[in-house]
Amino acid sequence: MNVENVVPWLALVISVVSFLVSAYAIYRNRSRVKVFCKVVYNCSKDQSDNLDNPPPFLRIYAVNTGKRAIFLSNICGYISRKSSISWTLKDEPIVFDENGITSISSSGFVHNVGVRLDDGEIYEYRIKHDDYTKLYAVHDEVTLFKKYFLTDVLGNKYQVKGSKKGIEILMKYKA
Repeated sequence: MNVENVVPWLALVISVVSFLVSAYAIYRNRSRVKVFCKVVYNCSKDQSDNLDNPPPFLRIYAVNTGKRAIFLSNICGYISRKSSISWTLKDEPIVFDENGITSISSSGFVHNVGVRLDDGEIYEYRIKHDDYTKLYAVHDEVTLFKKYFLTDVLGNKYQVKGSKKGIEILMKYKA
């Protein structure tokens, strides 16, 4: 065996191994989001007249379990396979001037209406039992959302686990 024959093969093996290590590090450090919800009953005096029958609300949690940051942009209500309604995670207030004309409105940039989640951060979104704009789709007819999902700026969808049962519990509440 000649040194001239061994060196190119050794360089090839080293480069393949370093490529595989880099690819594994990129795969391991990607952003991963876990999204789930819980139904919570609000027992505070200012929210409920009857403390024996407190109103429920749905808490939707998004947790980044990966190493890279992720930007969540919208929460969507699922109606059917072909239709859903979305709204921004952070509702920016629209400011009106003295004549009733909007002077400042939402820019639509993701850093204004979206949420950045770094490694291990948690975001919570609440839907009240009487917030009908977030429970019903109003177009040609009024339709109850079947479940919820979140989207990021790349268009990836993250299903909210337990949202179907949560919507059912919110709808069963009688004041």
